[in-house]
Amino acid sequence: MASTPLSSDSKHGGHSHIINPWVLFFNMLWLMFLLVITFIASEFDFGNVIINNVVAMLIATVKAVFVIWIFMGVMHASKLAKIWVVTGFGVLFLMFGILGDYATRQYEPVSGWETNVPNNGGSAFPREWPPQKKPEQVGENFRPRG
Repeated sequence: MASTPLSSDSKHGGHSHIINPWVLFFNMLWLMFLLVITFIASEFDFGNVIINNVVAMLIATVKAVFVIWIFMGVMHASKLAKIWVVTGFGVLFLMFGILGDYATRQYEPVSGWETNVPNNGGSAFPREWPPQKKPEQVGENFRPRG
């Protein structure tokens, strides 16, 4: 019989990546347990919305790691494939950060409110304030983007 790269008699030492069904079963049990913990944590009030979100994201991250590591077979992948998995999720995390930055662009810090700049309404930028909100009335160094 011919040797293939994944056969056990390969010159390169390749082997089959068949996962034991019990490993999959216990992984499923852990995911079900974390599902129950997620439900309990969603009903429990930690006193702060940020803490509630952090707890929910930690539980979701643990569940995602279980799915990626075992069900997607990353634990049997090469080191290069593991690097690409980590890199891909790192880029995904950065994209969510960029999305959060984009969502907060309605307010931008301005270094100063110089009134001697001609033709732009006394602002450091060429955008205008709504008539009901002026920097002198608000008392803050932020203004909505127009």
